[in-house]
Amino acid sequence: MSYTIAQRYAQALFDLSQERSKLTAVHHDLQEISDLANRSGDLKYFLDDPVIAREKSRVVLEEIFHGKIDALTFKFLLFLGEKNRLRHFLSICAIFNGLYEQAKGILRTKWTSSVELSTKDVDDLSGYLKKKFNKDVIAEQEVDPGSLGGIKVQIGDTVYDYTLRTQLKKFQETVRNAN
Repeated sequence: MSYTIAQRYAQALFDLSQERSKLTAVHHDLQEISDLANRSGDLKYFLDDPVIAREKSRVVLEEIFHGKIDALTFKFLLFLGEKNRLRHFLSICAIFNGLYEQAKGILRTKWTSSVELSTKDVDDLSGYLKKKFNKDVIAEQEVDPGSLGGIKVQIGDTVYDYTLRTQLKKFQETVRNAN
């Protein structure tokens, strides 16, 4: 149920932001506030607490954000506070970010390799993925020495695993099944 609520609010804010040509500004604000909430236990607690009175939440939101973020983002926060929906804010941010990346043609990926990839390797793989999916690539890179070599690329729910560890496991299964 809460995902559905967050989805509706995120889509409404996304549509309104596009309509008013404020998509980038609102996206930036949501990213900043989301990052702040994840770093600040007090702000996260404030957003998650459904018991805080509406008037008090309004005062706190005004103190923290008035004049520091785009007016549309600020009005949206006040609206969520008025509707007692601030606890959905971080989910709304995540969904909005997905809508934004989709609209801007951004492909978020995760790469895992046994060693840090060279700049050339990063550029080559990014170029390949950009050409294949016709989207700009943002890559989160992770080093896992246990993969022994090769690379694993995750795009959404799909994993392309070309690590040496996985290839050896497949070979081992083939040999077992052949006997």
